[in-house]
Amino acid sequence: MVTETAQIAAPTERDTPRFVIRIADIVRAARNGLLVALAMAVLIVLFQGVLRPMVMSVGVEESVTDTLARLLALLLPYAAYIASASTLRHLARLETGRAIVTTLVAIAIVYAVVTTGQLIFGLGAFNARPSLQFTVSQAENGVRVDALTPGGAAEQAGVQVGDIITAIRRDEINLETLLARIAQAEIGDPLRLRILRNGEEIQLTVNVASAAEADTAAIVGGLGIALVVGVVSLFWPGGVTPYILLILFLSPMLVGYAWLIIATFSYRTEGLLPLDGQGNIGGLTLENWSFLYRTAGTNPSIWVITLNTLAVALTMTALILIVSSMAGYALSRMNFRGRKTFLSFTLILHGFPAVTLLISIFFVLNFLGGIPVIGSLFGYNTLGGIALVMVGFELPLGIWLMKGFFDNIPWDMERSALIDGASRWRTFWEIILPQIRPGILALGIFAFLSGWSAYLIPRTYSLGTRTVTLAVFLNQLRGDTAPVSWNQVAAVGLFQLIPIIVFFVFAQEYLLNIYAGGTKGSS
Repeated sequence: MVTETAQIAAPTERDTPRFVIRIADIVRAARNGLLVALAMAVLIVLFQGVLRPMVMSVGVEESVTDTLARLLALLLPYAAYIASASTLRHLARLETGRAIVTTLVAIAIVYAVVTTGQLIFGLGAFNARPSLQFTVSQAENGVRVDALTPGGAAEQAGVQVGDIITAIRRDEINLETLLARIAQAEIGDPLRLRILRNGEEIQLTVNVASAAEADTAAIVGGLGIALVVGVVSLFWPGGVTPYILLILFLSPMLVGYAWLIIATFSYRTEGLLPLDGQGNIGGLTLENWSFLYRTAGTNPSIWVITLNTLAVALTMTALILIVSSMAGYALSRMNFRGRKTFLSFTLILHGFPAVTLLISIFFVLNFLGGIPVIGSLFGYNTLGGIALVMVGFELPLGIWLMKGFFDNIPWDMERSALIDGASRWRTFWEIILPQIRPGILALGIFAFLSGWSAYLIPRTYSLGTRTVTLAVFLNQLRGDTAPVSWNQVAAVGLFQLIPIIVFFVFAQEYLLNIYAGGTKGSS
């Protein structure tokens, strides 16, 4: 009988799976997270400790720096966790288990350091909270004082262990309402407590003090959140992040437009919910759009106001296109004395804000109003005068834009036309202008939208209701003393937005040409 002996080879080191956590990976991940936390902490100190005192020193009251500092302090831990976990993404593609364990260890280190910083500066779970510095519990006839902090606010006010707190001033309370009132109070606010002591009722005033008490539940919960954020960041697809950030940044604007649409068809709103007169959800109505067939006060019909606005916008568009195209062509193709000086002064003129020239322009329009024929068209309190002023403010930008478009057209086509006997005007009209058609459309749309939504110039250089535009009419709906129907204001605002939305939807490709600085070729 032959016996076969099977010899099993001992596993070698290469065949044995190894699960090794490298210290270098942990250090690198924790270091990156702490560097991000340090950078954000420096920004917090810059806003809170440098910029804010500088602004306050000149007597300016502002809250931007404080808000930014608080926002950075809120985001600092999460940014550190995300930076720490992102360092190990390459490892997650190769060894998932090792990457997760390494991330958890690194996040725990970062969390310990961040929590220590919060402890030192009294932030987060160690933030000072309003307190009366006593321990209380619910009793049958009120809230019983079980213990006092030695030297605390309650002890200094004369509160004793065993006292029963029945009310704050005349408001009866229980344990829940007492703690809520203390949490809502500011440091130093007085709370007048009604107390039962040995069968007698007394009143004591206790000033709310600051108590830095560690919130154990918040610390433990924060660690759990930190670990979850770290693991999610480890496997988070990076390509999704820009879209989520875009949605987050756009969400306030989208919510605003949603409210605008809902409010125009509602009696009133609470948030985004339409309500009827009794406060119930619903109450949709078309009453807010009654301005389409009914006049408001002494104002003319909304359609007359719309025609006024359209006349200003179209006049402004036509003049800007004609003057800008000719001036831009001359500045791009011709050399003449004073060309550079003219360009410089045009740029300087564009830098002047409209507010600084309002008074001088009033005298000019008032002078034009005294000239026969011209005064009735372009004087003060005329649609032509309003359009003329707006053209003056928009022309510098239009000239520079058209010059940029002409600069991108090659000379070869123009030389060929001139050699073939075409005049300069024919070359400009038949050869060059078709090549910059997208630029002309872009500038025209831009000018029309500026004229359609303008408020300052029409409001300043018009009187009465004859030259009212939509922007001015919209402002007149807001009275200083009379109640304002905000839903009707929203409806008029949406009515004014309709042409703008249409232009942006169908002409956004041409509008982008403005920011490209010019285009070559027709499309």
